Amino acid sequence: MEDRSLISFYIDKGDYEKAKDLIFGLLKENPYDISLYLNLALIEIREKNLKKAEEYAKQALSIDANHKGVWAVLGKIYHLKKEYSQAEKCYLQALKIDSAFVEVLVSYSELLIETGFVEKGLDILKYAQSLEPTNSLILQNEFYVNLYQMNYQKANESIRKLFSSTMDIENIYVLLILYEYNRSNFKKAYEYAKLAFKERPTDYNLLKIMEYLKMINSPLFFINRLASKISSELLYIIFVRISLILYLLKQYSALTIWSVFVLLISILSYLSTYIYRLIQYIKKIFTRVLNNKKF
Repeated sequence: MEDRSLISFYIDKGDYEKAKDLIFGLLKENPYDISLYLNLALIEIREKNLKKAEEYAKQALSIDANHKGVWAVLGKIYHLKKEYSQAEKCYLQALKIDSAFVEVLVSYSELLIETGFVEKGLDILKYAQSLEPTNSLILQNEFYVNLYQMNYQKANESIRKLFSSTMDIENIYVLLILYEYNRSNFKKAYEYAKLAFKERPTDYNLLKIMEYLKMINSPLFFINRLASKISSELLYIIFVRISLILYLLKQYSALTIWSVFVLLISILSYLSTYIYRLIQYIKKIFTRVLNNKKF
């Protein structure tokens, strides 16, 4: 496998140090190769070193100020830094060079939706979709929009389309985690998290998500799961109405029991995370003690 193919391989794998070594080696021979600087910027973006990413993107820009890919990456960096005005300028510059640059159209639509220009953002997303109806990036953003608008049927349709796209299966699993979590189907979300982690066993963020969902599915979090399916306003109304009925019926003992019960449930709901972590910690200690006895 040649060096340039290896760079993409290592970046996709998440082995950024090996990718950087190859890039710096190639830069010695090709100091004006824009694609190498863009790869470095991409790595720094993934490692959340946005200042360093900006430096590499600007180095690429100094080589060719009319390279649409450079403006696209620079726009993404400013977008992530929440410097929206600068990001918009970069996206528009990239679109000035290529008005059908689908990736930038999608990123620009994201920017507009984030900053409150929802209708304009959706129009641009629709335009991008008319150019490439099966583009996985477009379908992914379509999913996010539908999920944000709580249109779960359309969000599900977007995911179904993604199964026929070029998107990696683990990324589709991540979207399914979001989909099920937002619908309060925590058990299904956990199952998809396990599938995603199986595909990417070195992804620390996925491991954290899986552990969190495992915790949420614990019996300790029954009240939390129930509350996530009922609005806090409705729970408050139920509490007040039952309390009022008991008061009017002069069932003061029952009212006291009811109030204490609700208070205890609220405290348990609040402390459930700490109790769960304490139980897991105690389990680890017992496991270590038992293992030491065996060996």
